[in-house]
Amino acid sequence: MSERLDPRVVFDLIAHHVPKDLHKHVLIAGSLAAAYHHREQLVDGAVNTKDADVVVQPAGAVKECATIATRLLDDGWLRTVACYPRATAKPRDSATAADWLRAIRIRPRRTESFFIELLAFPQASQKQNLIWLPCRLADGWYGLPCFRFLGLTTFGQQIVSSGLSYAAPPMMALANLLSHPTLERHVVIQKPEDGRPIMRSAKDLGRVLAIAWLTKPSELATWPKLWRAALRKRFPREHIELARRAGNGLRALLADPDALDQARHSVDVGLLSGHGIEVANLAAVGAQVVGLVLDPLSQT
Repeated sequence: MSERLDPRVVFDLIAHHVPKDLHKHVLIAGSLAAAYHHREQLVDGAVNTKDADVVVQPAGAVKECATIATRLLDDGWLRTVACYPRATAKPRDSATAADWLRAIRIRPRRTESFFIELLAFPQASQKQNLIWLPCRLADGWYGLPCFRFLGLTTFGQQIVSSGLSYAAPPMMALANLLSHPTLERHVVIQKPEDGRPIMRSAKDLGRVLAIAWLTKPSELATWPKLWRAALRKRFPREHIELARRAGNGLRALLADPDALDQARHSVDVGLLSGHGIEVANLAAVGAQVVGLVLDPLSQT
């Protein structure tokens, strides 16, 4: 299990090591962002997580990604085991870019408690759920995962005193919902969490439920309006279709006992560590999300 971390400490470490002039390009997302936003509600103000997702914006900011990675490595940060360069940007055989290019995952020299992974901000025109952008560092080529629906996190970004920004939890929840219209049973996280294989869809949809669990029902009721506005702005030609299908994957998760238990396990060793979350808790908050958020949204 990951070491429990104070999200404020991780934010401070990133702010200290990333050049000040590049802070405007950094958007922290994922469980770390959600933990920072809801830090007062976490057990001991800490969270179990290793992966700090750092989205480098705006779209096309590959040079800025390379600059951030180079500065951190020059400051003594280390590559994780799975982070290594390729001699060419494109594979020499039938491998895909995702199989060929390694993500930029680096950690501070003095701790293995967490690492940051650099992600690219998507173009509004991106149609694929995930593409990989080549990024060249001094020792070779790496890849920047670029998730289509992370573009929604441009709405409602929160800025901390250091100048870094983090994604608003409601927007991360919407991005995760849209990324998993089905349970995608064949996609299993390669390194099982705490010894148990977890479907990627169960983990990401579980994070939606964790964020909702940390959110007051009165605030949940405001999500449909926020989501409609963001979808209309980001996807003007598809916003109605996306709004109507946003809950398909989550409804499938709630109807599948094994998948829901995987989601419970994922949040129990992650964002909601120490809260004693059970399947019944997730099912209850899932019913709230459906009733307060997804049903109204689908009537767009």
